[in-house]
Amino acid sequence: MIASICRSTVLVFVIGAVMVCGAERSALEWLDAMNRGFRTLDYDGVFSYQSGADLTTLRVVHVVIDGIEHERLIHLDGARREFIRRGLEITRILQPKDKILELEKAVPPTRFVQAFSRRLDAIDDLYRVELNGLGRVAGRRAIRLSIVPLDQDRYGVGIWLDHATGLLLRFERYDLRGSRLERFQFGHLTIGGIPRTAVIPEEHAGEIKTTMKLESRVEPHETQRIRWRPQWVPRGFDNYPSNISQAMGERDNVDAMIYTDGFAAFSVFVQAMPNRREVNFERRNGATTVITRTLQGPMGKTQLVTVVGEVPAKTAKKIASDMVYVR
Repeated sequence: MIASICRSTVLVFVIGAVMVCGAERSALEWLDAMNRGFRTLDYDGVFSYQSGADLTTLRVVHVVIDGIEHERLIHLDGARREFIRRGLEITRILQPKDKILELEKAVPPTRFVQAFSRRLDAIDDLYRVELNGLGRVAGRRAIRLSIVPLDQDRYGVGIWLDHATGLLLRFERYDLRGSRLERFQFGHLTIGGIPRTAVIPEEHAGEIKTTMKLESRVEPHETQRIRWRPQWVPRGFDNYPSNISQAMGERDNVDAMIYTDGFAAFSVFVQAMPNRREVNFERRNGATTVITRTLQGPMGKTQLVTVVGEVPAKTAKKIASDMVYVR
């Protein structure tokens, strides 16, 4: 859950080598340690997440109990919100008038994307990976890596990993001019010795609790339902397709496609044109671009295309404008 917020789960395989304290360790080994750390370490920390002008402070507690991950994510700003994860089960604890409840009615849900693995021989065609020295984050010694894109269709990334454990301490994404778009950073962090009770939520009157089960993969029969596809995506972005059926007949089926290059991800949604929906919408908040376009589908029905993800606006527009219906 924390990994999806800071977009770190897609940072998996890169090529490079670093020299630390007289022992060689490749960038691949550092990032593998980062992914393992999120899943296997017990930790309790407070971090900030900045996207554009928006800044949020959260606390995350992660404990592995009998081989099962337990995680508690608490929003420390604004409305009281908690997300509790036990394995693949997530419980949301929200207030009755929380805006996130309305947001879910307007935005198509998408599947949780697990860590994505790329072929090692393809990464250096897309990014240049550089060791960028040592640093210090949350009072801990850190290894810094820079991931620089080799074309104009993706953003650059900087990461700081805990020298002792490989846990991600800080993450930044930059636009093509090097300006920072988003940042995740721990301000306080304890690793190890976390009591099991720390992942138990507090009880408050009037809260709304809902539970959902995350799916770890897409069933083959689901991928066959996808009819709309982009004719062009940036080089190196691979497809992770899914189909979303709306509960209780509130909406038509939505063709949903997820693409990732191992460092960034974007989604493409195609659905029947909703009533009272703004078209040709463009917005960017931090590293996230949202583009909507309309197109004519089978039998002259108007369809709404939405592209949302961590790619430049020019790239998102090109994707949204070049869709094809596969019969």
